[in-house]
Parts: sequence; structure tokens; C-alpha cells
Amino acid sequence: MKLKDFLKDNLLLILLTILIGGSGFYFLVLHPKFRITHAPKLLKAVVVVKTNKLNYATNERLLVTPGDDPVLQAVVIAKKQGDSEPTYFSVSKHLKIDGKMIPEDRIETWDTFKWKDVRILWFKIEPVVKPGKESQPFSYQNIQYKSQFQYNWPLQWTHALDVNGFANTYPRQNFGFMRFRIRAEIKKSIVNVVQKCYSPGPDDVDSDNIISSDVFGVQYAPAKTPFGYAVSLFNLAFVPSIDFSRYPGGKDPVSERIAVDSVSYFTEAMRMAGHSEIIQGNIDSLLKHIQIIIKGVHLDKKKEVYVDKKGNPVKTSRLKKGMFITDGKRIGMYAGEGSFAVGKLHVLTPDDRVLYAPSLPLYYEEFGSYFEGPFSIGEVR
Repeated sequence: MKLKDFLKDNLLLILLTILIGGSGFYFLVLHPKFRITHAPKLLKAVVVVKTNKLNYATNERLLVTPGDDPVLQAVVIAKKQGDSEPTYFSVSKHLKIDGKMIPEDRIETWDTFKWKDVRILWFKIEPVVKPGKESQPFSYQNIQYKSQFQYNWPLQWTHALDVNGFANTYPRQNFGFMRFRIRAEIKKSIVNVVQKCYSPGPDDVDSDNIISSDVFGVQYAPAKTPFGYAVSLFNLAFVPSIDFSRYPGGKDPVSERIAVDSVSYFTEAMRMAGHSEIIQGNIDSLLKHIQIIIKGVHLDKKKEVYVDKKGNPVKTSRLKKGMFITDGKRIGMYAGEGSFAVGKLHVLTPDDRVLYAPSLPLYYEEFGSYFEGPFSIGEVR
């Protein structure tokens, strides 16, 4: 009778104790296991980019600028238990993948309460010339695609676009073309990966060693101008020369965003700007389209400033970023003032910058290192 009375008098407390104990057992013991065993089956990973100009994220190859606020995002395609169709897990509500809009009812965010967290590991992929092949004419077989894990990136679904190169020490800044790969994984413990999947990566090449267009790539330019387009070709493999006549049907290394030579930085920039009549990689074709603004520019060694053919200092107010600098054989682009020393400001000097590829990748070089004169300054009309 005492037990009955005790149970009767303390029924609510007993039920509450059972409820709390059962809940604790579930959340401490069962739920962590269910979050792993009931997680959707990972099938495929996709890298996409989201800009403020689009209401969807896409894996299309875009050319973006800082004004687009570009953000890299991961998409994990997985199949939930009991579902016949895969779900696209994404932080974006709208997706365009491989040219098709994904139905909105197939897109959702990963439920970290129901399922174990998905860790996203980010990799950059950059084409480089194989060691010992640097001085040879371009061949796809001389290219290797280096991959680097971004160890300083948090293992999260989104990142602001970062295209800083890693394979070459120069140039290295946040403009240019870069490919990306992700690995999505679910871990049971620090060393126990229970599920993983990848997006296409450096091993996805054809018989000619051309990396697949399925490998996500994005082109980042400071502006949609000829100068910006030239800068957006940073991080491609630099080669001494490319025989573009070998690629009459396309698949040339510049169009594939694999390799570039000194001249095609500028011919490609102008073709991107709408001048399709300029022949790729042909300096004579480019020179024919340049309208000269200032002739006979040369260095006055006593004054350490550049003067025109009449001996007048060339004021930088007459110049615009992206104007061509040419001596008939070499070509570069005016990139801006590089010195603020008294007496030099706003007058073209050897310290000012020219965008030039002197048997090295395109970069902001000093005028005085390569152009003494006479040279001309002009622009494509």
C-alpha cells in the first residue's frame, strides 16, 4: 500500500523524471547516432557563384567585378531517405546549374538539427607549365593543373570570392581567373569520415589534357573595361608563344582559360571588349586598330620625365588607364602613377606603372624598366 500511495502521490514527478531522463538519453545517446545514420546520402557537390545582379546562384562561367559583390557558394546534391529524387542543399533559394533552373521544391538548406553537419573543404586549381617545359612552344601536354587546399578558409558553405593565385609567386592579387573545387563530408569523429563527395576537379581532363568545363571557374576583373579584361587574365599559365593557327575551330588555350602569352593578354582583352576583328595573339592586328594620341614619347634623362616629340612633358592628365603603350614591337597598357615624389606628380616618369608582360606574367611594371623610347601612346577606337 505504501508503494501504491507513493506512486499515486508522486505520479506527476515520476512522469516528469521519466520524460526528462528519456529525453536526455535520446539527445545524448540516440540523436547523435540518428544525425549520422539518417543523414541524406551525398551524391555530388557543385560550386556556384552568387552576385547582387542575379536572383539565383549559378555554376555558369561568369565575369564579375567588385561591384557585383561575388560570393562563392557550395551546393550539395543528396538523396533523403525515402525520396526518389535528389535534393539540392544550398544557402540560396534559387539555383541555375548546368544551364537549367532547379525546381524550388527541390532546394532546401541542410538541417543541422536533424542531420550531422556537412563540412565544406575548398580548393583552388591553377594551370602551370610543367617544370623544364617553360621555354617550349605551347602544348596542352606541357600543362599541369595544381590544386591547393584553402586551409585558412573556414569549412563553411559560403566565401567571398578570392582568386589570389598560389602556384606562381607573381602576380598575386585578388583579380584574375581561378577554378575551384569542393569536398563535402560528414564526419563521425575527427578521423572517421562516413560520407563524402566532390565537385569536378583537376583530374577531369580529356585526352588532350584540356581541363573539363565542368570544373567551376570564375573570372574577376576590376572593371568591365579593356584594362580590366586584361587584368582578369591573371593566374593563367604564362608561355613564351602560342600558335593560334593550330586551333581554327576553337579550343585555343586563351579561350579555354588555360594559358596566355604576352600579346594575347591584350588581344583577348580587346576581343572581350567587342573588337572581334582583332586577330588573337597577333600584335600587328592589334596595332592596326590603335589610334595614336601622343607620338615620339621618350625619356628626358636629365629631367627624369617622359616628353613628347616636341620636348613637352607628358602630363598624366592626358592619359587614361588602359591606353596602349607601344614601340612597334612591344606593347603594354598605361596603369597609373607610381611615384608621388615632389616634382614628378602628374607627369609621366620612369616610376609610373605600365601593365606589361616582359617574358613574365602580366603585371604592373615600372615604365623605366622597359620603355625608354621612342614609343607611342594610343587607344583602340
